[in-house]
Amino acid sequence: MALAQVRCPDCNGLNVVKYGKQPNGEQRYSCQDPRCERTIFLLNYRSQPVAHSMRTRIIELALDGADPFAIAEALGLPENEVVMVFQQMSRLTTPPAGVRNRKITQTKIAAG
Repeated sequence: MALAQVRCPDCNGLNVVKYGKQPNGEQRYSCQDPRCERTIFLLNYRSQPVAHSMRTRIIELALDGADPFAIAEALGLPENEVVMVFQQMSRLTTPPAGVRNRKITQTKIAAG
């Protein structure tokens, strides 16, 4: 049985202990180095975040009028990742529900 050394991805330290499991069964780890800001991590994350340059390209294509399917095909990404970027952007740009639904009423000033 071979044991692999687990290193913290933040500080590259070896002072790492097992810290339970994810609901899907993947092992979690905790860095015990007091100088490290990373507390809990996984060895292999399943989904990698969309790179900033790719997000910028998705937004540029969307502003040019391309639909998510066309953007995904052009950039070689899964369509659900393109839709996820759209959803994240809409959360950042949509005003809160109370502000969005509030009607602006004009007050009449009585002429004196």
